[in-house]
Amino acid sequence: MIVTKEWLKEWIDLGDITTDEICTSLNSIGLEVDSLDEIRVPKGIKIGFVKECEKHPDADKLNVCQVDLGDRVTQIVCGAKNVSVGQFVAVATVGTVLGKDFEIKEAKLRGVDSHGMICSSSEIGLPEMNDGIMVLDESIGALKLGFELSAYPLLNDDVIDIELTANRGDCLSINGVARDLSASLNCSRTCPDFHFQDDRRGVARVLKFEVEKNVQSSIEYKFFELKALELPFLYAFRLACIEHKSSNNITDYLAYATHSTGVLLRAYDFKKCDSDIVSISLKKDTLGFDAVFCEDKVLSVVGINQSDNLKVDSDFVIVEASYIDPDIISQKKSDSKVEVDDHFYRSSRGSEPNLRLGIEYLCGLTKENELSVYAGSHKHKVEVESKIVKVEHAFINNFIGQDIEAVRISQILEHLGFVVKQIDGSFIVTIPPFRHDVNHQQDIIEELVRIIGIDNIKAKALNFTESIQIRNEAYTRFKKRIHFRHKAAGVGFFEAIHYFFDNRELMEKYNLEVIDSKLDLKNPITNELNTLRSTLLLHLINSTSRNMKFGKKSVKLFEIGKTVNSKREERSRISFIFSGEVESASVSNHGKPEVIDFFKFSQLVSKTVGEIELQTGTDENTLVSPYEYARVFISGEDVGFIARVHVKIEQEFDLPRSYICELDFDKLKYEKISAVAYSKFPALTRDLSLIIPKKIKFSEIRTHLNAMLPKEVIGYAAMDIYESQELGESQSVTVKFEIQSHDQTLEEEQITTIMSDILEGLKEKFGIGIR
Repeated sequence: MIVTKEWLKEWIDLGDITTDEICTSLNSIGLEVDSLDEIRVPKGIKIGFVKECEKHPDADKLNVCQVDLGDRVTQIVCGAKNVSVGQFVAVATVGTVLGKDFEIKEAKLRGVDSHGMICSSSEIGLPEMNDGIMVLDESIGALKLGFELSAYPLLNDDVIDIELTANRGDCLSINGVARDLSASLNCSRTCPDFHFQDDRRGVARVLKFEVEKNVQSSIEYKFFELKALELPFLYAFRLACIEHKSSNNITDYLAYATHSTGVLLRAYDFKKCDSDIVSISLKKDTLGFDAVFCEDKVLSVVGINQSDNLKVDSDFVIVEASYIDPDIISQKKSDSKVEVDDHFYRSSRGSEPNLRLGIEYLCGLTKENELSVYAGSHKHKVEVESKIVKVEHAFINNFIGQDIEAVRISQILEHLGFVVKQIDGSFIVTIPPFRHDVNHQQDIIEELVRIIGIDNIKAKALNFTESIQIRNEAYTRFKKRIHFRHKAAGVGFFEAIHYFFDNRELMEKYNLEVIDSKLDLKNPITNELNTLRSTLLLHLINSTSRNMKFGKKSVKLFEIGKTVNSKREERSRISFIFSGEVESASVSNHGKPEVIDFFKFSQLVSKTVGEIELQTGTDENTLVSPYEYARVFISGEDVGFIARVHVKIEQEFDLPRSYICELDFDKLKYEKISAVAYSKFPALTRDLSLIIPKKIKFSEIRTHLNAMLPKEVIGYAAMDIYESQELGESQSVTVKFEIQSHDQTLEEEQITTIMSDILEGLKEKFGIGIR
């Protein structure tokens, strides 16, 4: 955003405040100054008046001019195409130095004496304004022949380029920057002269306007009849400072008014409609954007672009002011590939919603020209409920860490355009519609800190009382994360860290959970990272694929991080991937190491997270194979899944056999390690080969065993499964039991009793026996 000091003075009373003080203030309130250009006209450049202008006798492209400098008339030979009689011009007199090794001297051009030079803007250090000489007018002040141009402050200005963040669309105007400065510098605002006289004819004579019910834009139309429209020199100079490329006078006026007020303005040529009354409608186009139509022709898409239909060429002009919520326009633009013009930069960040301000300012700019402004206007306004935030004075002071007087708080917020009421020690703050970035108490406090200045808040020693660390939730989470990272690294996994963002298209392709589109990112950093991740596995698979392409034979990765569900609620996950060979080629494996399989991978996961139980299950996502898939249970609670990567996915990512696991990190057990007594007596094992119907899941048997086993049984596991035609619809499952007492060495009779009780309990519950 480019502003100039003199331009700012039209909107704020700066008094004796210097440019350096303005820049310092801008930097302190978060409007970072990117550059400062001090424009100063060299000494010796004087105001002249072209009294006569004749063709050079020996050169077609030169003119011999008689220029009045007040105290004398001097002859100057000029090559500019636009020089003519009756112009006020900038004259570099003899002896003026315009640059290194460039001094104006007496000269003869094709035999004709020349005593100076009529200057263009770029020749005297101003931005380039046209292809010829500067033609001055009294917009910069009263023109006095022979006076130094360096004495005119409006022309000898300071140009400040401000780097704005994307959320500060309210400062994309001179008005907006002046508003922030008024709060920072505690200066009063000034108001440009908007006064103009409407024509007796009403806009309804020439314009009809219709609006569909579902549009989301506010819009206003005014009608101008231009007899002669000239752009004052000062406006042309300022437009050159902001690097505006001129096309015609009406678009230059619109650009000037938009840069001043922040209101988006467009113009349409009335005569191109071939009708005495033009009918304009605001409705949705085929892509769902709010668009302006004249009959069946699209004139513009609000906040996006303007078509070539009805572009201004004549003196009968329909002027449009528009506004649309930046969140709406940004979301719609990200969902479609439409061409945009300069308006989108402002509309997507938040333009000025007070359309009347832009219309009246434009009318005030043009009032010195011969034109008629038809009375009244056609308009449509989308009514939006004002955001109101209540914040207590004590909360503000406690949050900032310093007492701020209530009067100062109200003063700052009112300077920034907020409406403030004080009730019982609280501030009821109505947020202005141009501040799209302010929604909560913390945003209000951030505005106060921004204006007060972080350097003006006194530093205080941190006063805290340390609590017992093991009871501190944040510390416990930190220790838990460190614990499982070390465990994973200890069994051979390498930690990976990826973006919190992911590719929505890929997630939908693999049938993974995605965020509701209404809650998704409005301005993603890239097209490939356009949503928040719901799983860590996509990034892990991509990283594994890249490592494999670098020649790796085995890749083992894990990651602990945040993901979100469809409602954008955060949850913590720990994920693993193992791809390729279990170990390196060696003599012991004859140079042919085994490839990872389901059970080896499960053991590694178990060594990391603790004892796990696997049960059959299914998953909707297409990353996993349905034939090698299990739900993971810890202490009877479902915490995630473990599976082989689907063969098609392995082929797509050029992976060997690969396995993945994703668990709910919050459900993993992390408890204080307590020492417990262990038995000094020997442990014995006994096997039971049970004939179990195939319809009975082992998880049911496990649940029953856990409930009935005596304390002497310290562990058990299924060791073997045998099936045959003789067994039919049943199978033989061998279960190994480990038995140990803390009090004695168990006799064979005692062990036999324990095993008989187990068998009897299984027979009574499931009707199963031994083989």
